Amino acid sequence: SLVKDVTSGTFILHEGQFGIGDVVRIDKVSGQVEKVALRTTTLRDFEGVVHIIPNGAILTVSNMTKAWSRTVLDIPVAYRENVERVITVMREIGDEFRGDSNWGPLLLGDPEVLGIQNFGDAGITIRIQVRTLPLKQWDVASELRRRIKIRFDREKIVIAHPSFPWQDEAI
Repeated sequence: SLVKDVTSGTFILHEGQFGIGDVVRIDKVSGQVEKVALRTTTLRDFEGVVHIIPNGAILTVSNMTKAWSRTVLDIPVAYRENVERVITVMREIGDEFRGDSNWGPLLLGDPEVLGIQNFGDAGITIRIQVRTLPLKQWDVASELRRRIKIRFDREKIVIAHPSFPWQDEAI
């Protein structure tokens, strides 16, 4: 197994499959790469736990931050909403976001509203996505969600949520 680990480590390093600072998923473990050596790869997950993986055990690597990343948000809106109006508002939010001097530089393109993705139990799901700099997709997603919520509240667009028999309709 030592030979397998070293051989795999050599290929990982030579091919540049991932490097220090990348966020990867190896099998069921996701985290930021802290160290790549000939025998092992060290990841730190989002809870701060360090995972040391023998390189010979690595069969599949998903690199979430190589060259660029993508934020994909599926926003559920109530069935009663006018879909065209919601899409228009989401495009406006995307345009404003792209033009923001703090956030725009993190984007590698214009946000795209892809339209209806799903008809769910509680509402219609509309997708917006944007390419970002590596490691910035989570920051961008959080800020974009915040802006959507604020704007939807202002526009009185209802975000869909499951209803429960004990809930009051006024919610």
